[in-house]
Amino acid sequence: MNRRDFLFTSASLAAGTFAGHGHAHEHHFPDQTFQLAAANSPAPPDAQPASGGAIVSGSGEFRFEYVPTRLIPPPEVKMRNGHGLCLDDHGNIYFTFEPEKVEADTRCLVKFAPDGTNPVLLGSDNSLAHGVPHGLNIHSDKDGKLVLYHANNDATVHKTTLEGQILWTQKWSPQMGNYKPTDAAATPGSDRVVVADGYGSSMIHELKAADGVYAGKSWGGLGSAHGELNCPHGITYDPRCKLLLTADRGNKRLEYFTLAGFYHSTIEAKEITAPCNADIRGDHMLVPDLNGPLVILDKDNKVVSVIEVGKLLGAQGFKHPHDAIWLANGDIAVCTWNPGRLGYWRRLEPAAR
Repeated sequence: MNRRDFLFTSASLAAGTFAGHGHAHEHHFPDQTFQLAAANSPAPPDAQPASGGAIVSGSGEFRFEYVPTRLIPPPEVKMRNGHGLCLDDHGNIYFTFEPEKVEADTRCLVKFAPDGTNPVLLGSDNSLAHGVPHGLNIHSDKDGKLVLYHANNDATVHKTTLEGQILWTQKWSPQMGNYKPTDAAATPGSDRVVVADGYGSSMIHELKAADGVYAGKSWGGLGSAHGELNCPHGITYDPRCKLLLTADRGNKRLEYFTLAGFYHSTIEAKEITAPCNADIRGDHMLVPDLNGPLVILDKDNKVVSVIEVGKLLGAQGFKHPHDAIWLANGDIAVCTWNPGRLGYWRRLEPAAR
């Protein structure tokens, strides 16, 4: 794919570039289009409940135990779908979800202490709860203050403080084409926000971080060739290689792009069948997969462990991992899509040899 086909300007978008590249039709990959893969297949030995009823999964240095007493939302939360997670510099956990319905007192942003306790609902009103709250990412702004970026399927991206106060809201003009963002993230030292239009055009768009206005550049687009995307559901910055990483869910892969929007490389593995997002801690990457597992990859992006969330906890509603993050102590927080659930997995010490 050459640069002309790869990068689009705001002028070309407004003139109908999406239609010229096959994006005039609606391309929507909702979460419900995916089914559990091999749901009846037996779990591997290290994923079977351990003695005493503990639920343990993973392998090697990455074995985890499910802790049901943590990450319990406040009683006011009436969740339809669980969607996004992120972590601040102090280890606090932030979670957003789609509520069952939006009323005057509805809030869709929750903060937990680093150990998954003491939940607090954030925001002064219900503005963030309208539409379909989806992706959630944290970033240090130019003034050093941490902010949150909220992607909403209703053609909307919000930028807020950590307390949920809205700094700006930008909706996509219908003239710009089909737009149903699933994730939004900023890169270190950048004045741009990259938006994964997963349920819309299958493109990545750039917005200005200062006000959310379209910055005039997009790339990707529906397809299966490298550099093309099919439901780019999540996007994150990988500090290990200083590249943008997209969870190309419809193509069952992860795609790397340079910060300028050029295709770089691809990650594929048999364990990754519907990747929703990715989170990096040190040398290791955590990938939640809508078909049930959490997949852990090493510095060479080789699979080193699989946490069988869906197989072990599906009966409790943990069927479709939608987002997952490393916690400050090496544990894992995961949210599942439908029904919406939050789960805490405590990392175990490696077995003695």
